[in-house]
Amino acid sequence: MAQTPNTNSKTDTKLMELSVDRNTLLAEITAAARISESKGTQPILLYLLLEANPGGMLTITSTDLKRAFRTQCPAATKTPGKATVHAQNFLDYIKLLPEGPVHLKVLANDHLHVVASNSRTRMPGRAPSEFPKLPLPPAQSVRLSCRVLRTLVRQSLFAVSTSEDRYLLNAALLLLRPDRAGMVATDGHRLSFVVVPDDGIPVKDLQKSLLPRECLTDLLSLLSSTKEEGVYFSEDDANLFFQIGPRLLSVRKLVGQFPSYEGIMPKDLPRSTVIRTSELLTSIQRVLEFSDARSNGVKLHLEANTLRISSSAPDRGESEETLAVSYSADPVTIGFNGNYLVDFLRTVGEKGAMRLSLKDSDSAGLLVPENMSPEYQQQYVVMPMRI
Repeated sequence: MAQTPNTNSKTDTKLMELSVDRNTLLAEITAAARISESKGTQPILLYLLLEANPGGMLTITSTDLKRAFRTQCPAATKTPGKATVHAQNFLDYIKLLPEGPVHLKVLANDHLHVVASNSRTRMPGRAPSEFPKLPLPPAQSVRLSCRVLRTLVRQSLFAVSTSEDRYLLNAALLLLRPDRAGMVATDGHRLSFVVVPDDGIPVKDLQKSLLPRECLTDLLSLLSSTKEEGVYFSEDDANLFFQIGPRLLSVRKLVGQFPSYEGIMPKDLPRSTVIRTSELLTSIQRVLEFSDARSNGVKLHLEANTLRISSSAPDRGESEETLAVSYSADPVTIGFNGNYLVDFLRTVGEKGAMRLSLKDSDSAGLLVPENMSPEYQQQYVVMPMRI
């Protein structure tokens, strides 16, 4: 993503000086500091790049070379210029300052002088020329609803693999159509599939993009804290770009093909029942307290108008919950990782009901929220386990 920095340049000749509101500054450096490395492979990656623009804006940039973040906030610029400051140290200090103006001035040795209220502080910096040059988004972009993208990420992130051995599963697949947006995520043991209506997406055909796990985490944070209604998504050969108001997130693309998910969706499931989501969630959570700590296995047994959920472990004991349901098909017993069920049910919320559909004891189960609108889809496939 980023070009190799020029470490031979000397300190920039213009010594930046500006004033900025403490609360405004804090909001933007909080977002930027998420991207900077905590243990930099290059020392400059621990730093934020600050740029005072003549037009009265402060630009703040951070990167870990895989991801980059750029944002702006209003400032009273006295002298345009650049500075760098350690991201975490700067954030921790600004958090402790009282509300009001913060005066920033670069000293000749690249140190940053910070004046606020009764505080006078000097923080060491590095030459701004060391900071990597970052990619710029292409002119063409696709506008998505912030609400829609936030819903997709929130209901998919839990199913993305965290294993370094499953490189292409460390991402979710974003699906864009002219009238809806969707997302698929899987770790090989479970699969989440979500589709949300979003009229007016400027794409002609199905457009697919792989969003790495770290990208999803950053997006969820940005989307949860913004008042903006739209996010502008674009990509080039190497990077993905998300513009949310003044904030720009860019992420290096993963190389490869996301596994085919269509064939994983189970069909012909003759056994199904509907359970109140809140009852199912709390019952599984209680039973999980007595499951084997390594497998987190819980057993579901369906018979005439009854769902029994149970688990046991020699060092924990055993527990069983009995729920009244509408069910008249043949009895069936199946085991699942209880945490996988809880992860999904939490994203749905405790209101409403959930349809559980099964084929047999050895095949994947399907969970789908009941009474959903036709335009909205949420399906969760989970593989069985032997208990």
